[in-house]
Amino acid sequence: MTPLWLDMALAVIVILAICLLGTSRLGSIIQLFAFQSFILAFVPFMIGGGIGPHKIVIAGGTLLIKVIFIPAMLLWAVRHVSIRRDSPGILGVSASLLLGGCLVGLSFFLSSRLIFPGNPFSDLLIPSAFSTLFIGFLVIISRTKAITQVVGYLVMENGIFLFALLLFETTPLLVELGIFLDIFVGVFVMGIIMNHIQNEFDHMDTSQLISLKE
Repeated sequence: MTPLWLDMALAVIVILAICLLGTSRLGSIIQLFAFQSFILAFVPFMIGGGIGPHKIVIAGGTLLIKVIFIPAMLLWAVRHVSIRRDSPGILGVSASLLLGGCLVGLSFFLSSRLIFPGNPFSDLLIPSAFSTLFIGFLVIISRTKAITQVVGYLVMENGIFLFALLLFETTPLLVELGIFLDIFVGVFVMGIIMNHIQNEFDHMDTSQLISLKE
């Protein structure tokens, strides 16, 4: 793959993350994450070095867990709790989009200050990783529905995945499989928590948890 394709993929990943900030429909939020993960699964093949078993396993694991299993589980949760939309959150859509753009600019600034022993595969790799990480964190703190916050956590992990591509050739496959297991277990536990929140309070608004008393 040429660097142009890699740059285009990284740009689309960041754009999809920003789109999450302007979307309130839970189904659309989950689909945007699934599409982002779909593109992310093919990024390792764009960084050069040929097609090896390491890249195939990572791409297959990403497709299986982040593109198929987790979105299917989250969509089932949406149908189970009969909630279709998330509230704009504490910031609102316009402010969230504006702050998301500022975070992208901050990501480029931070990446320009970092010094690496070797050249990254693309000049957009580090800014895209930081942008995706920051926007995922913004989704977590600015939205109130538990399902959207789970998606924010997963988007943050996608940003970490992009950053880890710098060490892709030196990271053992067993370590990366362990990360996939952590993601699977983390989302599974979050699903259990969401189910208990819904059963106990008949809603998925985590902002209401501050009203809990002994």
